[in-house]
Amino acid sequence: MIEIYILEALVAFQEYGTLSSAAEHLHITQPALSRSMKKLEDTIGVPLFERTKNKISLTESGKIAAMYAQRILQSEDEMITLVRNHYNSLHTIAVGYCTPGPMMEIPSILSRSFPSMTVSSEMMDEEDLIKGLRNESFTMVIISQPPSDEDIITIPYGHEQLYISAIPAHPLSVYKDQGVSFEDVNGETFIQASEVGTWDRIKKKMMPDSKVITQSNMDTLNELINSSSLLGFASDLTVRLFRNEANPNRIFIPINDPEATITYYCAFLKRNKNKLQDLISLLTNHNLY
Repeated sequence: MIEIYILEALVAFQEYGTLSSAAEHLHITQPALSRSMKKLEDTIGVPLFERTKNKISLTESGKIAAMYAQRILQSEDEMITLVRNHYNSLHTIAVGYCTPGPMMEIPSILSRSFPSMTVSSEMMDEEDLIKGLRNESFTMVIISQPPSDEDIITIPYGHEQLYISAIPAHPLSVYKDQGVSFEDVNGETFIQASEVGTWDRIKKKMMPDSKVITQSNMDTLNELINSSSLLGFASDLTVRLFRNEANPNRIFIPINDPEATITYYCAFLKRNKNKLQDLISLLTNHNLY
């Protein structure tokens, strides 16, 4: 049987081209790597390397061996990932999000309703969320576009509408009740959190001439918003969740364009529908509508 470390050595040599570079990548000595390559040849029983005084290279047989070694290592990685994800699925509810809004509400709902489970949350690009759902890194994901995948079921979870946050003296304050369009605010300077997921793509598309100043630390962001006359962003969800903490010196103006409202969908694997039924029912009953 060929040991995994020997396959890793072969793949590293193919990738880096020299024993010294491959050994450096693997954090081993060059003689140790040479012994691994010799052991592999002895195990397979055919020459895998062409050796000259100053150079060693793969034979055609060696290239085939390296190709299969790469496949075996990939299969090993897939096995580890799937087994770990299965174990975690028994003890963890892992939810991926496309925007921060639902992530402000859903984890606390899940923690209260499933106290024996660990609840984890992560925000990322929607394409990566679907990939994570397929390999069961996520129990379910909250996305804005249902995928055309027969193995994935989606149910509407709710919607969120984008608002402009402004000081009362700002000229836009007169539109507090009737709202504004993206065109009305295109070219303005805004301040916002650095990670807003799908909202970022929408804002860049609809307000290409605007400048957005970002801040990753939320406490610092709130201080800047409270002391600044710059426009910011909010939503009907964040206004509802944080109405008791709202800055009295800020008003919230809805954006009326259809692009300013995201409809969220809860997506999960069809094969997991039965075991997730309690979770699905819970989120359906606590949706954002």
